Order: sequence, then structure tokens, then C-alpha cells
Amino acid sequence: MKPLLAVQLAALMLAALAGAAPASARSPTAIQCCHAAVCRLKTTGACQKSGGIDMGPGTCNPNPCGGATTTTSTTTTSSTTTTMPTGPCQCGTPDPTRLQFTTAIGSGNCGVATKSDGTTFRTLACGGLYTGGGQQIFALPVITPDMGTSIAKVASCASTSLTLAAASSGDTGSLRTCTQAGCLFGAPLPVPNTNATALSSCVINSLAADLTVTADCASGAAALNVPIKGEIFITGDLLTDAAHPGIQPCPLCEAGICHGGPNDGMGCTPGDSAQNTAYPTSHDCPPPPDRDAMVMLSGPALLTTGTMSKTAVNNTASGQVNVFCGFCRDINAFGSGCFEGDLVTPATGCPRNSGCTGAGAPYRCCTGFGTGTCDQPSPKACTSNADCTDGSGTWPDCEQRDGGAFGPAGGTVRTITETGSPAGNMTDRAGHAATLASVFCIPPTFNATLDAGFDLPGPGAVTYPGVAQLLP
Repeated sequence: MKPLLAVQLAALMLAALAGAAPASARSPTAIQCCHAAVCRLKTTGACQKSGGIDMGPGTCNPNPCGGATTTTSTTTTSSTTTTMPTGPCQCGTPDPTRLQFTTAIGSGNCGVATKSDGTTFRTLACGGLYTGGGQQIFALPVITPDMGTSIAKVASCASTSLTLAAASSGDTGSLRTCTQAGCLFGAPLPVPNTNATALSSCVINSLAADLTVTADCASGAAALNVPIKGEIFITGDLLTDAAHPGIQPCPLCEAGICHGGPNDGMGCTPGDSAQNTAYPTSHDCPPPPDRDAMVMLSGPALLTTGTMSKTAVNNTASGQVNVFCGFCRDINAFGSGCFEGDLVTPATGCPRNSGCTGAGAPYRCCTGFGTGTCDQPSPKACTSNADCTDGSGTWPDCEQRDGGAFGPAGGTVRTITETGSPAGNMTDRAGHAATLASVFCIPPTFNATLDAGFDLPGPGAVTYPGVAQLLP
């Protein structure tokens, strides 16, 4: 799994509740939407909003979501039919115990950012991470590392429906392949900044929570829920000699030797391939510890082999249009422009209890001299101004910083769509090509340099091409 964070993750997305609908109820745009082994005909948008797996056009008879039996309960007025997975595991012999996903190099396009008038703003490359790019332009897409392996344990299997849970480093033998909170997610991610080389960064991604997955071994459709966090090292260009053109924000692992960083000259094993001048990288070759910005970027929590899309809204109250990732902000209260939860910027810049001179003065969140509710602990996500009531409305405006990779604040991009692809029938235990997709929001870090450089808070999008395989 890869926002930054990109965050790599490759894996599979949470599904949504469903049930069969009669053909007469279908609209022309209906698709098969799966939650575990249950199918319901929905529009693509409704399936996405409910967290379902998009299985494409078709009917729910036969059920595309896995083998099942039917049970019927009858009352005096109606009959209700529910499809539930039963019976033994039908995912090959012996029953699978693990699902492995290894990222690969992408080719072609896996998504699109569409303007309000329906025209294309930009196509989204497979294996590319899109975030930032508005104020501190760096080359997009950020190329995500290949060769990253993540392994999940099979918690249960009924018919062709799989429920998977996190595997520990003891289970997999390495912190680099496990899927519990704290496990690494892919090799170090270089983020060259061609506009401001000194702000080029090396990101170390890890899992912020245990992974959970639902999948179908017959179709290869899968959904993964796992928040990613990226530790940012602002490194600039670590290698400036003639043998290393371009920008190398992460130390390189070339011919088995680390170049740059604290392990310079020591042995290493590449964690990815040489996709460009910023690769190959390796956890054997960490970035300089004194370049740690001590902040974490949040990456995609949901990845799917189906389609994921996010459509912006207009905040007419604050005046910001095409908002993908709203967070409560002070535009029309004190007018500081600060997002809720900013405990870093001095009190003269953002509402803080230390700046309070009395009840309601100078901020609405003040309850007296030096006291109040101004010191909110974290940013607050929102969909409209109605969500922004903390501190007596000190941060009343639901906004993002700007669109980053998808245009400046008030830009014309209205919809971001990334499309994955299922692995197909995995019961043969062979590796099958699949793509995981995500469109997500990144909250502010409250590091002024990083938030300006990555246009945070704002939207991100990523796809992870790779190979999925069931293991005994």
C-alpha cells in the first residue's frame, strides 16, 4: 500500500450490505454490488458510498459474490429471501491460510480527474500517487514502489467468501511483510520536488492500524481497510555527484551497497526496482534521522479492486467551490485562516487558549483569561459548515486548503475516479494480476512547510498494480 502515503498498500476494500433486487427494479446503470457473499443491484455511486465491491454490470442471479444457499422466512403477508454463505470453504485444497499481494510497476491509465463541464483535467497513471502539486509543484505522479509484499491471514472461509485479518511479523517473518499496526508498508517512497529541491522528501510508510480484508476467491474481488501513515523526512537531494543525475530524496541501494544516508557504504538488498533515478530504495538504507520532520501524513484507509470515486461539493457559505476534503477552518470567525486542531502555529496566528483575554475575546472559544476550548486536539473532517460547531463556532467554515494535484482552490475538477481490477479465480493458488485503487483525503499536519508543499488538507488518489495469490 501508497499520500502521501502513498503509500502503498495494496490490497483489497470494505464491502457493503446488500440483497437481491428484482430485474424490474434495475436502472440502466445498475451494477452488481457485493458485501461478502450478498449481492444487490445498485448504481455505481450508491455502491461506492455504501462501501460495496463493484462487480460490474450484470444480474444477481446467479450470485457473483460467492457460493451460497438460500433460506426463506415467511410471514402471513410476505416472504423474504436472504442469501448467505454456507458450507465448506471452496477456495482450493487444502484450505488457504494466507493472501499475499505484491506491488508491481504500473502501465497505462487507471483513473481520471474530470472537470465540472465533464471534460478531462488529467488522466491518472496506474501505479501513480497524486497529491499536492498546487503551491509547491513536484513531478506527478509520484511513482509508488514495486516489490512490496503484504500478507494477511485467512480468519474464516465460507464457500468462496474470505475474511482476512492482520498477520504479525512473527507470522510472516518480517516487519516488511506483516499487516499489523506498525508494520512497514513497502520500501521507502521518494518524493522529488522539482520546483523546490530542498523540500524533496523520503517517506517511510507503515500501517496505523491492523489490516482487515474481505475477498472472493472465485472472482478475485477484494476490499481492504487499513489506514496508512507516512513519516516524512525532508532530505532534499542526498546524492549530487555526476553519477547520480536527478533528485534522490531517499538513499539508494545500488549493486548491494547503500549510497547516501547513515548507512552509506554498507550492504543492502533493494526493496524495489530502479524505476527512475530516485530508485531503488531499501529499508537497509534509511534516510538521515536528523531530517525527520516529526509529522505523519495519513494515506488511504480503503482500497478496492473495484472503482472508487469522490465528487466535490460547493461550500456556498464560505465561498470555496469543488471541495473534496473539507476540514473545519476559521475564515469567517476571527479570520485567521487556521484549521481546527492547529496547536503549532503561535497563538497570535491561530486561536489558542493562551491568547484568550476574556470570555469570547478575542476568539469565540475563549471562556476567560487564558482559558477556553481553543486548544482542540485534532483536525475535524466535515462535509458542510453545519459540522463545524466546536469552540462556539471558532472554525465555522468547511474547507480544504486547495485541490493540490487536482487544481487550485476554486478549481474546476469535480470528480476523481480510480479503477482497480480483480484478480480473477485464485483457487489454483497461482499469482494473478490485480490492481487496488483508492481516492482519499489527507488531513493537515500543521507543519507549515509540509502543508504548503503538499497542499494539505486536500485530496489524494493512488492505484497499486500487483499480483495477488492465495497460499496454503
